[in-house]
Amino acid sequence: MAYKTAKRRLGYEIAIRPMAESDLDQLHQLSIGVGWPHRPEDWRLVIGLGHGIVACDAIGRVLGSAMWWPFGERFATVGMVITSPRLQAQGAGRELMEMIFAQTGSRDLRLTSTKAGYRLYRSLGFEPIGRIFQHQGKALPPHGPVAAAPGLRQVVPGDLDALAALDASAYGADRRQAIAAALLLASVGTLVERDGAVVGFALCRPFGRGHVVGPIVAEDDAMAIALLTPHVEAHQGAFLRVDTAQEQGAFGAFLESCGLTIFDTVTPMIRGRAHGPSGCARIYGLVNQALG
Repeated sequence: MAYKTAKRRLGYEIAIRPMAESDLDQLHQLSIGVGWPHRPEDWRLVIGLGHGIVACDAIGRVLGSAMWWPFGERFATVGMVITSPRLQAQGAGRELMEMIFAQTGSRDLRLTSTKAGYRLYRSLGFEPIGRIFQHQGKALPPHGPVAAAPGLRQVVPGDLDALAALDASAYGADRRQAIAAALLLASVGTLVERDGAVVGFALCRPFGRGHVVGPIVAEDDAMAIALLTPHVEAHQGAFLRVDTAQEQGAFGAFLESCGLTIFDTVTPMIRGRAHGPSGCARIYGLVNQALG
């Protein structure tokens, strides 16, 4: 249900209403306006997995957006929070977030903050929990040989249950719907098996200016590198991106050596209880900054 809020400094009102697929073109233009690389297909993916709201002016132009994605009854991520330049610093971002809070209820919330949004999110009760490094660039062949991981093979559709279970263990919440409904269908994947069990995997799909590898789930840097290497080799000379919350050890050095330099850093933040891994595997590469 939409509601209206007067914006006196702007001289007109905005209406906040549920996001619809018919908003896709305007949402794409909104993200272009703030320099985000999302294609209409990338918007379609996140809209299909979550819930969103948009802020519109009196003639229906979309001037702001916010989304959330439930992963079970206790946890959700928040993202795609954008306000057009004319609404920035006018309180529209806070209004959108307050409506997200009303919809998410008592769930613990996680988001990724740009530098521009950091003060707002801190004022809304979010606490920083580390850094995310956005590595990207034209993929180069790895320098020197990469140790092969025993049990490395390509992902097939029948691996879904194992991938979803391992991802839940590494991420701390159930993202089966995202793995099944969108990522696996749109991705080429690699995985590592040990004694018949999947212990690591990486999915690569089209995104933005080229391709992104994520999620990457692995037990250590060596396994993450082995899972990533086939995707780097498959996209040599093309644009490739990996977002990782791993501090810059062997995995980060490998990304740099393959031409995927650090383009930006952003801040993951939590409101409520942090959800983390329950097993040996860790998240080495994010699905994206919205979904984690």
